[in-house]
Amino acid sequence: MKSARLCFTFIIMISCVLANDNENTYHQMRLNLVRPNDFNRKLNYSLDDLLKISKYADIENILGNVEDEDNTVYDDSFDVPLNVTASPRVFSVSPVCLNHTKAIYTGLEGGEQWALKMVDAAGKPEAGLMSMKLKWRGDYDECVGVRAVSQYKFNGKYCSVSVGYGKLPINPITQLPAGIDIGMCLPESCSDTDTKNLLNQTLQRVSNKTVYVIYATCVETLDSYDMRAKIVLAVIGVFIVTMAIATVYDLIIVQRPQSSKKQPMEIFKNGGTQQNGKSNGVFVIDDHKSPDVNIIKSGGTEKPSSKYEEKFKPSENSIVEGKEKYTPGILGQLLLSFSVYTNGAKILNTHQGAGTLAAVNGIRFISMTWVILGHSIGFGAPNMSNLATFFPKMISRRSFMGILNAEVSVDTFFSLSGCLLTYLVLKQLKKQKGKLNWFMFYFHRFWRLTPPYMLVMMVYIALFPYLGSGPIWKKNGLENNYCEDTWWYNLLYIQNFRPITDQCFAWAWYLANDMQFYVISPILLLPLYFNKVAGTIVTAMFLGGTTIATGIISTHYDLGLSTFDKNAMDYFNNYYIKPYTRMGPYLVGIYTGYILYKIKCTFKINKFVNLLLWGVFTAVASSVLYGVYDHYNGKPFSTEVASLYNAVHKTAWGAAVCWVIFACATGNGGFINTILSWKGFVPLSRLTYSAYLIHPVIIQYYVYTRKQMVYVDDHQMIYDFLGNLGLSYAAALIVSLAFESPMMGLEKVIFKRGQKK
Repeated sequence: MKSARLCFTFIIMISCVLANDNENTYHQMRLNLVRPNDFNRKLNYSLDDLLKISKYADIENILGNVEDEDNTVYDDSFDVPLNVTASPRVFSVSPVCLNHTKAIYTGLEGGEQWALKMVDAAGKPEAGLMSMKLKWRGDYDECVGVRAVSQYKFNGKYCSVSVGYGKLPINPITQLPAGIDIGMCLPESCSDTDTKNLLNQTLQRVSNKTVYVIYATCVETLDSYDMRAKIVLAVIGVFIVTMAIATVYDLIIVQRPQSSKKQPMEIFKNGGTQQNGKSNGVFVIDDHKSPDVNIIKSGGTEKPSSKYEEKFKPSENSIVEGKEKYTPGILGQLLLSFSVYTNGAKILNTHQGAGTLAAVNGIRFISMTWVILGHSIGFGAPNMSNLATFFPKMISRRSFMGILNAEVSVDTFFSLSGCLLTYLVLKQLKKQKGKLNWFMFYFHRFWRLTPPYMLVMMVYIALFPYLGSGPIWKKNGLENNYCEDTWWYNLLYIQNFRPITDQCFAWAWYLANDMQFYVISPILLLPLYFNKVAGTIVTAMFLGGTTIATGIISTHYDLGLSTFDKNAMDYFNNYYIKPYTRMGPYLVGIYTGYILYKIKCTFKINKFVNLLLWGVFTAVASSVLYGVYDHYNGKPFSTEVASLYNAVHKTAWGAAVCWVIFACATGNGGFINTILSWKGFVPLSRLTYSAYLIHPVIIQYYVYTRKQMVYVDDHQMIYDFLGNLGLSYAAALIVSLAFESPMMGLEKVIFKRGQKK
């Protein structure tokens, strides 16, 4: 029956796609994505192979010759393709899988619906082969819904196989040969190895070409939670119960007395954290990832931001009801750290005090939006059916360079971090006559970032495999071996010294860099405080060192200009995630913070000079973003020019960002400052850190639960991006309420932060 032949031999049709091509197919396709003007190759099809497949009928003979013993096992290494001109190999398949597979053939001969569904659910070639649509997923739901009714009882199981032709180049990300992905519907008794060997046996019998299965991955349903997941669920349960008790306690015991007297709830300036607070020598500082950002004050003084706030400012955690005071004890204060009501009020409060550098809120949110946009497109690539034509089309647009260069959005955060850190530390040094509690300087930073970071990572690693299903869903999650051997690199913030493919929670490379910059920051900050010349020299030496190192590394590895360019893995591992190549914007931010400290955020610039400076830095930023257009459109940069660009463009971008900070802080920002200071940015800015932690999980969940490929155009990109943005910030609010805000509250209670002596 021809349906039976299709069930096991249609995948040979992919050999026709590559029949007259060579091993450069994938490499050529990758170059086409970067340089669309070079896309002049066409795929040829071999009618002889098609005829041979259609005439081949001896399926039972193929299955009968599949070895069901373990003494002859095929070498599964993908770098040894089949050589069907020699004597046929024998592949080991488990007896149960073999019998169930034969039952499909019997079912087809008898016209059984379940057998026909298994054939129908398999992926098949579709229109657009010449546009490189080489991922044929089939129908996942139809496959897993199959219930075989024969002498054997089994269910359908969806398997994804990658089929290669000849010797294929290695995909730099997966470290596997780049083949054609096909969805197969097989009995649930077949393992990954069974599937690979069964199909290889079929392939070598029906084609005289070197066609072979590179790998096969079958989707498994996780019926029960493992111990790892159970522990994490228990931890989540503890947090939920604690938050519920704390919220009830807050509303009934603490807030209700205030409401009865119509007194407003306690207002915490800067989202509840006193940025420059001091208690018993405890040093307090937050940076760009803190939910409380509004920290730079005009004239360098701390004052109540309004008469309203000054009037109702509480004293020593006391709650006033008439003449009575309710003061929670230490346990009560610790419990209140988990109150959803109080923490939610702090996060969503849009009040901004007078003299606050409110523009930082807008810069932070817009930059985070840019990060999510870049990741939405980059992470979504596996689901794009028309990637080979869509990407070249996008690159031909000059406006798309802003997305292709979204990497500099991270440099914005480096600049903000360096600037705010320096400004606050120098002010604190001045108040305490050159002395700081250096233990708290480091402890606060570690405590501020690490608990929410580790908690989010724990939940993601343990529970992600149980959250979805689909043809490309990873049954063991997206992390190698559940990060059992690598999680401690993240805890110590040194994972960026491992290859990107071996990292856990890979997008946290940024946190590692920022923490490393923070650790060495006193080497820069102390010279700036004690001696202007010495501080300037040290900063310049660091800047020169990172610039030279970046240029040398870029030249040595012949790097491209982005992760979409040539030598992608070298770009990631040796340049993109290393601190000594990413410190430029941070150093520019440090010196900007020093200038703001010295001038006390008051510096009037002549109107014409101000316009000139805005024009200069706008041109610098535009050159960084759009100056690479020719490189991606037929006029690639030489190694030397690419190295120069890599060495200076991030620092140049950081300088442009720091100009915006400086201009807005000193009253020279005009309408730009008005836009960036919109009150709506305040709560969104407070959620930035949580959004950074959680947004890749949201995007990857969407990508890996898709049942079919997506035809991408401008409208689809917009919808995907806005959906990812909205869901990421909604999830960030939950993460902040559950993990981030409580940890900040606990620190405040334990170390008496923000309380007067």
